[in-house]
Amino acid sequence: MSPLSASTADLFLHGGRVLTLNPSCPVAEAVAISAGKILAVGTERELGDFVSPHTQVLSCAGRTILPGFIDPHLHLFSWASRFCGIDLSTTRSIAEIQSLLANRLPHISPGEWLRGYGYDEFFLTEKQHPTRQDLDLVSPDSPVILRHRTGHAAVLNSVGLRQAGIHRHFLPPEGGSFERDALSGEPTGVVYELEQFLRTILPPLTANELATGVKRANTELLHHGVTSFHDASAGNTLEDLALFRRFSSAGMLSSRATIMIGIAALPQVVEARLSPFSGDEYVRLGSVKIMLHESRGELYPQPDDLVAMVIQAHRRGFQVAFHAVEEGPICAALAAIAQAQRRFPRADHRHRIEHCALCPPPFIDELAETGSAVVTQPGFLHFYGEKYVTEVDPDLHSWLYRTKTLLERGVPVAGSSDCPISPLAPLIGIQAALTRRSCSGIAVNPRESLALPEALSLFTSAGAWIGFEETQKGRILPGMLADLVVLEGDLTAVPVEELGSLKVAMTVVGGKIVWTAERSNE
Repeated sequence: MSPLSASTADLFLHGGRVLTLNPSCPVAEAVAISAGKILAVGTERELGDFVSPHTQVLSCAGRTILPGFIDPHLHLFSWASRFCGIDLSTTRSIAEIQSLLANRLPHISPGEWLRGYGYDEFFLTEKQHPTRQDLDLVSPDSPVILRHRTGHAAVLNSVGLRQAGIHRHFLPPEGGSFERDALSGEPTGVVYELEQFLRTILPPLTANELATGVKRANTELLHHGVTSFHDASAGNTLEDLALFRRFSSAGMLSSRATIMIGIAALPQVVEARLSPFSGDEYVRLGSVKIMLHESRGELYPQPDDLVAMVIQAHRRGFQVAFHAVEEGPICAALAAIAQAQRRFPRADHRHRIEHCALCPPPFIDELAETGSAVVTQPGFLHFYGEKYVTEVDPDLHSWLYRTKTLLERGVPVAGSSDCPISPLAPLIGIQAALTRRSCSGIAVNPRESLALPEALSLFTSAGAWIGFEETQKGRILPGMLADLVVLEGDLTAVPVEELGSLKVAMTVVGGKIVWTAERSNE
């Protein structure tokens, strides 16, 4: 490949298998890097002249060199907060949850909130949510909140309900609801779609707690080779964008961050005269996020309100990201996109449907016709495939997390983790896109399986494209940002069922080695 006009490499990787994600030259032997960008890609002989006594030369014998993984949908601050609470993601009974809460209780101050994260009633032996009575047995005096794995439900104990003002006559915000006891009508403690409301009640993490959580999340990002991500939190404001910038400037966040902004904060953005995707190479403004869901058969936001929101963002040149999981919300999102395009035609808007878990055949055509894209989560099939197969009507299994059909129809698809809803694990996501099997071996709509190049692109070149960064990252090409991940072993020689067990040996951001397995084990 043609090099940039420079003579000496700062970093030279050789001896491994370079998978460039460039269709015209998919495999190479070596990569030369200078001034934070790819200088040249090719054979060791072709690139030998770029090596000088000042070049850091690293042998990658037997390893795979890839573009750095891009995760276009995760929630960094929510993830960071989970490091400060109790991890309930592996619990398998209410008694186990109670035991973990009881162990933590002596370590908090009187009256301090006891927080747990990540339980899922499907994986509990009881097959039901804990209730306030279950939590009262552990903590009758201090408030307790358990957040569901999905983030769309939570459980509070009696003290927590009182502090939140949730009682039998409570009127929840639009779209929210709470479960009632069938006999008394009193709250059971289980609430739905009240996360934004609860954030106004619960005290935020301290600055030290948040910083500690962000540092741990940063380490995990680099450990998994994720060099870029989009924070998809619907509550993000300009204050959150500024916070990301501070963490990045302080060296606590090495991966590049694109920050979605909640639709409620769009007036802030307009007033500040910020343009779409403004920022620098490390932190920039991203899409406008709209949460769509159904409650008691009603869509929230209402269709007319949704259209107004979409037009508000669309006509100002912003990309819109819709949280839309099932048919009703997806249908409403596509209708709003179509209406916005009719009123204010815009080429290459790349509006995106986040999740698109149940996608019936007519929506495939609508996605293509409206020029929309899908950001999916193949890792969900691995971690939660058993739940989908059990809870989704068998007649609808062919609609689950479609990838191959979308790509064949020309609908762009990018892959993400939705961390912390699911573990950050791009290699497991790639494996699941290939196998379509859960960790227990259950097949989930295997007709949608991808080939390896397509699966890799979900987390590299497609992730770059969805963020309008395809000329800067996602492939190993001269002139691209030198964001790379080096894997232990030859990716192309590993059985697909074992691909997720490959380890990251090294992560490079902007030509700098920011993480190595060797150093992490010291």
